[in-house]
Amino acid sequence: MFQISYDQAKNRITVKVQSITMEEVETYIQEFNKVLTQVKPGFTGLTDLSEGKLFTQEVAVALGPLGELSVQKGLSKWAYFTGSAVSKMQMKRMFGDIVLSFEKLEDAEAYLN
Repeated sequence: MFQISYDQAKNRITVKVQSITMEEVETYIQEFNKVLTQVKPGFTGLTDLSEGKLFTQEVAVALGPLGELSVQKGLSKWAYFTGSAVSKMQMKRMFGDIVLSFEKLEDAEAYLN
């Protein structure tokens, strides 16, 4: 399961991921695109993977293009936090230098603010 929200005051997308299956990918992409219609250029993003499971390769490939789409919509910074070294590597492979990894929520928010 996942949750995607937009904080207009901070101009920030927040994503909390416990898991995303191939059956959920299309719903995730639709919800993410819907939120992207609300952002203003220079927006930031925060993903909470602290309770998340690794994505399957299939899911990772399906979600990868969302990083570039976010950049096209005006993304300035995106951070995620997780305690998993493997999850950090997966996010790096999926999104490259678009995202930075943090072990604590406070550190990720400090980077974005």
